[in-house]
Amino acid sequence: MKVLLTGAFGNVGQNTLKQLIMRNHDVTCFDLPTSPNKKICAKLSKKLQFKIIWGNILNKKDLSEAVEGIECIIHLAAIIPPLSEEKPELARKVNVDGSRNLIDAVKKLPNKPRFILASSESVYGVTMHLKPSVRADNPLDPSDNYSRSKVECEKMLIESGLPWMILRLAAVSVEKIPRKFDSLLFEMPLDQRIEFVSSNDCGIAFANAVMINEINKIFLIGGGEGCQLLERDFLKGLFDAFGLKMLPEKAFKVAKKKEDWFYIDWMDTKESQEVLHFQTMTFQQYINKMKHDYRIRRLGVKIIAPLAKLALLRMSPYFKF
Repeated sequence: MKVLLTGAFGNVGQNTLKQLIMRNHDVTCFDLPTSPNKKICAKLSKKLQFKIIWGNILNKKDLSEAVEGIECIIHLAAIIPPLSEEKPELARKVNVDGSRNLIDAVKKLPNKPRFILASSESVYGVTMHLKPSVRADNPLDPSDNYSRSKVECEKMLIESGLPWMILRLAAVSVEKIPRKFDSLLFEMPLDQRIEFVSSNDCGIAFANAVMINEINKIFLIGGGEGCQLLERDFLKGLFDAFGLKMLPEKAFKVAKKKEDWFYIDWMDTKESQEVLHFQTMTFQQYINKMKHDYRIRRLGVKIIAPLAKLALLRMSPYFKF
């Protein structure tokens, strides 16, 4: 099948591209011609065969060229947090206006392709006061620029008349040890429920969604029971993967009201798994993989662990020395 993949060189995009090619699809990648994207493209093209159209989702001419002859679209391109909150106007242009441009370009085609949209669990808002787990039909309650843009995109697609599918993603894994941490790390209460999903499993879900019979359906994409944990255990695992010990609990915010919680939670993925067959990695398996992949760097981190811990604690607005 001829598949157009937008945002192809992002975290989930790269894994989706690999999974699509494993299934012998004819893939056209659409992304911005930035230096990082070109480097990723060059690296991937050494092992994978795919077409590339460099362009901007805000440019209607670029999109008209990209969608010609396409049988399925996987739309991943978006501005995500924290940039979406730092630059709300940019986030709206790319996430909402860009998606509208893509939908309009597709609607002009004589044969309408399936349109698969990447969305987010964040559209449900805070659900920590509710009994887990979040279901696909839970009411929507977006609370920031990113989640509001995703709700708007979903509505736009559902009303477009195109055959659609929406995949709402849980907290997606990173594949590289970050060089620096964001102070947002300390704002999430340690008792927060969180569901993890590996970026590779996301790629499997999107690739499998191309060929299934289901259309006009919303699926929740989380890692399942082996990926449902509290933020405390999530961070403990990540720090362990990076070669660090968990920080003192008093460095983190304590939730005292609904607004202190985050819009992530455990998800009911039973139906999604039955249809898309994507859950292959537990959180502990991901941690073990990171330890193996970065075993040399972890040794270096362990040497400077006391200094790294001090630097992190200085970032916390809650920790008192």
